[in-house]
Amino acid sequence: MNDQSDIMITAPCRTALMHHARAMYPVLRERAARCAACRKVPDETVAEMEAAGFFKVTQPKEYGGFEMPYHVFCEIVMEIARGCPSSGWVYAVIGEHNQTVGGHHTAEAMEDIWGIDPSTRVASGNAPDLEFTRSDGGWLVNGQLKYSSACGHCTWHLSAGVIDGAPMKFVFPRGHSEIVDTWHVIGMEGTGSHDIKLKDVFLADHCVVPAAHRGAKFNDAPLFRQPQWSTNPYSLASVIVGAAQGALDIFTNDIRERTPRMGGGFKIGGLQSIQMRIAESAAEIDAAKRMILGNLCETHEMLLAADTLTREIMARNRRDMAFAPILAKRAIERIFYASGATSIYLSQDLQRYFRDVNAGAQQIFLDWDANATIYGKVALDVDTGSVRW
Repeated sequence: MNDQSDIMITAPCRTALMHHARAMYPVLRERAARCAACRKVPDETVAEMEAAGFFKVTQPKEYGGFEMPYHVFCEIVMEIARGCPSSGWVYAVIGEHNQTVGGHHTAEAMEDIWGIDPSTRVASGNAPDLEFTRSDGGWLVNGQLKYSSACGHCTWHLSAGVIDGAPMKFVFPRGHSEIVDTWHVIGMEGTGSHDIKLKDVFLADHCVVPAAHRGAKFNDAPLFRQPQWSTNPYSLASVIVGAAQGALDIFTNDIRERTPRMGGGFKIGGLQSIQMRIAESAAEIDAAKRMILGNLCETHEMLLAADTLTREIMARNRRDMAFAPILAKRAIERIFYASGATSIYLSQDLQRYFRDVNAGAQQIFLDWDANATIYGKVALDVDTGSVRW
């Protein structure tokens, strides 16, 4: 490990981080169309996130990170997504991966990733049919990972697979793989979630760990002890909720002074039906925010006092990480319906937010049917089987 005296720094407070996130809103809005058209978050946006210290929020202190509670991270995610949903998604993914590496991988792997450059970023990807072959000092893996969000901004990757009949997870440098241009989609275009082709990529033994492995012993903060599947996907739910807030802001500002194209001499914002739509959508978005941040605050407090969470809390977390996006989708659908034909033009921001929210909510960890079933089983004391908590 690097000399800690060289890299340990004082973490900024939540207020300062949120100030930086809010300050990015105008430029995120300005770049959003280019982000979608290029199918990649602009390099300058990632550089500005780096300069603001956002990626350090979920990184171990041993490598210059802030190790802040997950609810602080998700609040920043919401604010970034308010200005540009794809940029929010990329930040959410990279930040969540810092937590995953710090909480689930070996000290040797962390040194490989962050030892020389603590600002190294990690992407991911998944595939059910990877092939592993034993090699001297590790494994060779072949296959093609899908949905590697932010892969164009990262130099390492993490993934998982079954090795010798056991579920494992692993990390590897990007230089040993190839990005395949596959991300042609109807929403969240800017996330650049392409495929990653692996051909005889070498995985050192210390970069491969069992699926249930806990990270290096020095990472004992609540952030790194939170149950992965019952907590981490809140970052993606936060993107959806933040994007819905961004859409509501756009709709409210636009409709305030708009008049009917067919005449009539009145402002559309003066209609009670419009006012009620704004109120109901705002209530749903606020409820979703409070649900996410409240659950994460409670999770943090519980992990300060105990090693893990109860099954009931983990099931609640799984339920709500899927329900918050449902509230966000309802909120944006209600206002998009009332926004008129102008909003269907590709030049309009509101239609992009609408597509991004609905595309992002398709992410598997936010699936309502699966997460609601888990909650129902726990509530009824029914065996949940091999659920990953």
